[in-house]
Amino acid sequence: MPTGTTSAMDPSGAVNRLARREEILQICYWFQGEGFGDCFTAESIKTFLTCASEEIVEALEGLVADGALVQDAAAYRFSSDGKKKAGHLFHESFADFQVGTHGECSAGCCDSKAERGRDHTGEPI
Repeated sequence: MPTGTTSAMDPSGAVNRLARREEILQICYWFQGEGFGDCFTAESIKTFLTCASEEIVEALEGLVADGALVQDAAAYRFSSDGKKKAGHLFHESFADFQVGTHGECSAGCCDSKAERGRDHTGEPI
């Protein structure tokens, strides 16, 4: 279902708005973590979404009302609780991608050239 639409099960669109807020909170967390800045605007995060700017602003304002973001002039920034919540959501969303796949070392000891060709104890294979 496209963002911003309602369904018979969610006639007010509340579920979509909640999902959009969480998605925007995660984008802001990633945005800050990548060093793109500590303040967010609808325009700065619109690139990562497929919804209208008005919907992004509505979500940002909802996040301010929830206490996750603080409005700072024309931009928004994390509250201390908001950053924790965003980090938790981000971790939850991507935790499954952080584990090794079949045949990969999940211990992290096989990533360097020096460790290739050796088992987990450091012995040559």
